[in-house]
Amino acid sequence: MKEFGMNSIIIHYDYGWKRYQKIIEEECAAANIEITLMVFGPRTFFSLTDWKKEYFAKNTDGEVFTPEPECETHPCRFSPEGIEAFRDGAEKWLLSIPFSIKRVHMRAGDGYSFCRCPKCRQLPEHERWQPFIEEFVKAAKKLRPELKLETDLYIRRYHIPESPEIFNELDRIMFDTFFRHVFYPIGSKNDVANKFCMQYIAPDGYADCDTPNEYYLKRLEEWSKAFPGKIYIHENVMCQGFLGTFQHNTGVYKQDLNTFEKLELGGICYEAYEPFFNNFASLFETLANKKEYHPDILEKILPQTSMRVFCDDAAFPLGKYLDSKAAQHAEFFRRHLMSPDAANYRNFVNFVMQDETLTDPLLVGYGCARHLYCNHKAKFKKLSDEAESFINSRKLWDFMEKIPLTEDPRQICKNIIYELTEKIYDIQ
Repeated sequence: MKEFGMNSIIIHYDYGWKRYQKIIEEECAAANIEITLMVFGPRTFFSLTDWKKEYFAKNTDGEVFTPEPECETHPCRFSPEGIEAFRDGAEKWLLSIPFSIKRVHMRAGDGYSFCRCPKCRQLPEHERWQPFIEEFVKAAKKLRPELKLETDLYIRRYHIPESPEIFNELDRIMFDTFFRHVFYPIGSKNDVANKFCMQYIAPDGYADCDTPNEYYLKRLEEWSKAFPGKIYIHENVMCQGFLGTFQHNTGVYKQDLNTFEKLELGGICYEAYEPFFNNFASLFETLANKKEYHPDILEKILPQTSMRVFCDDAAFPLGKYLDSKAAQHAEFFRRHLMSPDAANYRNFVNFVMQDETLTDPLLVGYGCARHLYCNHKAKFKKLSDEAESFINSRKLWDFMEKIPLTEDPRQICKNIIYELTEKIYDIQ
C-alpha cells in the first residue's frame, strides 16, 4: 500500500476484526495507514440487543428475508421497537471499539431485500434506509464525538433522499460502482450488455438512464455537487464474482481517474485482498504510476465483444492472449459461468488448492458451490450438519463468524469444501 501511495484501509469489523485486531493495528501503525472500521449496521447492532425477527425486513407475504441478524439483514423502517433496538446496538458497538480507531463506516448489505411491508412499499429503498443512518450518526455524536463518520451509497440507494441533511454530519460518503461494466469507463453508454442490471440498481421509477455506467456518472454528479469533497469511490476491482480472474481493463480505470478528478471526488478505494492479488498487481502499480499507459491488444479487443465479464464467451481463444496458467484459470471461470457442473467444481477447487499463497480456495470453494446450489445446477448428498450450514449461509463470513475464536476458521472451511467436492452431483 505504501509503495502504491495508498494511505487508508477499510477493515471489515464483521469479518476478522475480533481475530486479527492486534496484528492489523500493529501493521497499519508501522506503515502509517489509517484504519476505517466498517460495520454492517443491522447485522452487528441487532446482534448486540435482544432482537426479534419482527424488526427485520419482510417480503410481500409478510415473511422475514433473514430470520436472524446477518450480512444481508435489513430493518423495517416502520418498526419503532426495531429502530430503538438498532440505536441501542449502535451505542453498544460504538462504546466497544478501541479509541485507537478514529474513523468508522456504517453500511447495509445488498439492496435486494429491503422491507416490503405495506408501509415500506410506499417508499423507495433509499428512503427506507435513511432513518438508520440518522440513528447511527446521533449515537456516534452523543457517545464518540471524536470519531470521523461515513456511510455508503449502494444498490437501490444511489438517489439523494428528500431530507438529506444528515449527510452534512458525515465526513465521507462512499459511492460503490458495483454494477459498472468493467470494459467501459464510468459515464459510457456502451455498456449495453449490463443494461438489464438497471432493474437491480435503482428503485422502481428511478432508473433515469439506460445503462449502469451512464447512471453512475449522473448520480456522482448530483452527490458531488450536493456534498462537495465528501464523495469517494469504491471500485470492485477484485470483485468476488470474478473469482480471481483478471479483467484486462487497466486503461479503463486510468480513464476513470480523469473523470473522478474533474468531479473533485475525495478519493478512491480499490477493493483488493491478498489471495489472487498477484493477478491484479500490475493494474495497481499502473494506477499508482502517473506515466502514460498503453493498453495491450487484448484490452483493446474486449470492448468490441459482447462479454459482460472476462471471459464469458465460449468461443474466445484464451490461449492466444494468455500464458498457460492464466488461460487455465480463465477457462475454469468461464466454465463456472457458462456450464457449471459438478466436474468443473471439483476441478476448479483442485486447481486453486495447489498454491494457496497465490489463490483463494475459500472464495472459489464457497462461491461456486453456492452458485450451483442456489441455481439448481447441482445437489449435495448426505452432507454433515456443518457443511449444510456452510452451503446455506448467504455469505461466507456469516458462517465463519460463528466459528469459535479458539478454532481455525480457514481450515474448517477447507475441510468442508473437500467434503463438498466428494458429495456434489449433477441434477439429472
